[in-house]
Amino acid sequence: MGLLAAVLGLVFLCFALIALVLGAHLWVLYLHFGAGAAALLFAGITSFGELRELMGRGSSRRGMRSGGNTVLQLVALGVILGLLGFLSVRHSLRWDWTEGSVHTLSAGTLSVLEQIPDAEPVELLVFVTPTLEPQFRKLLDLFSYETPKLEIEYVDPRRNPGRAERHEVRTDGTLIVCAGPCETASGTARVTAAGEPEITRAIRSVISEKRKIYFVTGHGEADIDDDEAEGFSSARAALRDENLEVESLLLAAQEEVPEDAAALVIAGPDRSLLQRELGALDRYLARGGSVLFLVDPILTTGLEAPLRGWGVELGLDLIVDEQIQLFAGPQIGVQPIVNSYADHPVTEDLGNEPTSFYLARSVRASDPGDEQVVELALTGPASWAETDLKLFLDEGKVGVGPDDRVGPVAVALVRRLAAADGQGKGARLAVVGDSDFGRNRHIAEFYNADLLLNLVNWLVGDEQFATIERNLPRASLVALTPRDVNNFRYLSLFAFPEALLVLGIWVWWRRRT
Repeated sequence: MGLLAAVLGLVFLCFALIALVLGAHLWVLYLHFGAGAAALLFAGITSFGELRELMGRGSSRRGMRSGGNTVLQLVALGVILGLLGFLSVRHSLRWDWTEGSVHTLSAGTLSVLEQIPDAEPVELLVFVTPTLEPQFRKLLDLFSYETPKLEIEYVDPRRNPGRAERHEVRTDGTLIVCAGPCETASGTARVTAAGEPEITRAIRSVISEKRKIYFVTGHGEADIDDDEAEGFSSARAALRDENLEVESLLLAAQEEVPEDAAALVIAGPDRSLLQRELGALDRYLARGGSVLFLVDPILTTGLEAPLRGWGVELGLDLIVDEQIQLFAGPQIGVQPIVNSYADHPVTEDLGNEPTSFYLARSVRASDPGDEQVVELALTGPASWAETDLKLFLDEGKVGVGPDDRVGPVAVALVRRLAAADGQGKGARLAVVGDSDFGRNRHIAEFYNADLLLNLVNWLVGDEQFATIERNLPRASLVALTPRDVNNFRYLSLFAFPEALLVLGIWVWWRRRT
């Protein structure tokens, strides 16, 4: 009986260490330590005489040494398990095995976290009551795990009303994001709807300069305030999420492009720009400006000659692509799908993800040897640039002719222009032979939004943020309260293993006796 009590005592003490690592209630610790010590004391008292008699026998000494070694091995195993548990708490490692990676931050968020300066960490003040605090911790722990440059402090607004009043907190669950200590930081952002995108945008807003871009109007361009299918309101909302101010600009009413313009966007004009507008664009580029041209085919825009002077050739053509469709075989279409990209900051994170265009024209360098031009997006080898637009418009027919350019064909490119004085910041130019990919009707298709955002980020000089921003796929979830999670953890890591081990020891003892 003494041997059984000794074994059970060691088991109780080992699980007491495990309970300590898991942060169990004090009564659980006291119960296991007390039970373990009592069992060992009982074993020592009841087996003292037997132990003394056995120690007098030679064969028994060998048996005692063997048993002692077994006991020491059990104790060492318990200590090792306790140390492993302690180290796992102090130095955690995460694996996200969910199909949609729902417990992993997006690539866009990781890119923003990488840009936090080492000298000035970002501080988050989370004004939340204890009831909602576990929900916020679950999300913010993902941020803390990825970077040590985030300092997160949880403040109960009911216990610290003065501090909440100082930061003008009126809603439970408000986050104050600061570049440096919030008490002295000059740049702060407020988040009231706590989700990964909102927190990421707030962090980016305090670590990067807010820039302004203008969408040129007056020539039939896409309207950033238009919520219909042909509008650009979705693009405007996405750009504002990128810490950009977005406004319309009637360039014809201005002598020069505004000084605060980080970039201009000319999205799908259907009539020509005035000569003085083109002159303003030329002077803007000469002083280091950036312009994104989204130029549709078939239309006369007057941009062909100026772009040629800036080193870009707009094709007077229409890209036709042969695609394989289910149950239909090869089909000729004018909606090319691109998944081949050049090595460039705009496209480095796109990989082989597709982007789609509708009625697009080709673009290329005016000088084939111009190393400053990078053809970003290329159609497939079965595509070509159709130059017989009259046949297409009149009869809807296309075919590879002697004047057509066989694919791959570039549908988007970027170019750097040297500064006029040879010393200042050079200009940046991006040209896409289609504006439909960024309109409300098509911007949500494939990775169209990512390409548009990356182009603008590169133009304004924030290419370090030119990363994929996409929603994580939905996954099947089980709603568990914090108490449910703790109960599950104790049952799976503590109660069930201990019960099985004690039961196994009891069965062994029954068979032995």
